[in-house]
Amino acid sequence: MATEQRWAEIAIMASGDAAQEAIGAVITEVVGIAGYAATAQTVTTYLPVDERLENTLLTLKAALTDVKRVHKIPGSSDEITVRFVAEEDWATAWKQYFKPQKIGTRIVVKPTWEAYDAEPDDVVIEIDPGMAFGTGLHATTRLCLTGLETHVFAGASVADVGTGSGILAVAAILLGAGSAVAVDNDPLAVRIAAENVSFNGVSSQVNVYEAAEPPPGQFDIVVANILAHIILALAAPLFAATKAGGVLITSGILAGASAEQVAAGLTKAGFRETQIVTEGEWASVVARA
Repeated sequence: MATEQRWAEIAIMASGDAAQEAIGAVITEVVGIAGYAATAQTVTTYLPVDERLENTLLTLKAALTDVKRVHKIPGSSDEITVRFVAEEDWATAWKQYFKPQKIGTRIVVKPTWEAYDAEPDDVVIEIDPGMAFGTGLHATTRLCLTGLETHVFAGASVADVGTGSGILAVAAILLGAGSAVAVDNDPLAVRIAAENVSFNGVSSQVNVYEAAEPPPGQFDIVVANILAHIILALAAPLFAATKAGGVLITSGILAGASAEQVAAGLTKAGFRETQIVTEGEWASVVARA
């Protein structure tokens, strides 16, 4: 008989958009694909209870000490509470944060368990994120979605590097792309992305598999919502994966110096016409090959 998975609910005291965005960036960096949710006073994420949990918590506390000092966020890294919950309790807790939302001019991201009365021109993406990053709640996902809305054309080929929940690959197809390849280095993300691809009825157009680098071949559009240092490390493979004249859309990047470094790194790799688009403390760097 299978043992039910238990989760650790990690709540970190923080208020204000800037503080919560900074802490969210640390969670994304340390935890990996796990998303997070913010309320008025806390930032919350969920981790599976396994042999990695203790080490992850120690790493998270150390990183939070640094970010609170740099961003002058009141409080200490000790303001973390941990509560253990069963799978069904985790699912219920997560769902309270995720509601339908309009992004850009046409895209609507809707959780699978919520009803939504769509307008005729709406492109509705149904997502059950599980523990994979990418509900559309975060600025980095919204930046990539609006980038896709701008650049996707009928029949385009798309590569989604670090797909997470699969939301960007699904969006590309629903916006009119002909095919997409979605890769992630986390097997849990791959499973969840494949489920979301299937739920949105685009399995015949999206290939999802586990990989740490861009897929082989060249694509009209490459999207990578990961982290700045990983984008820089993959700059050459990302350029190789983008057709001449094609577009790379990246995010997971803090606005300011980090975005400028990514733009410079992509230019060095061969991209041109780099553009930085920001939302709050986050940025997307869009470049043409």
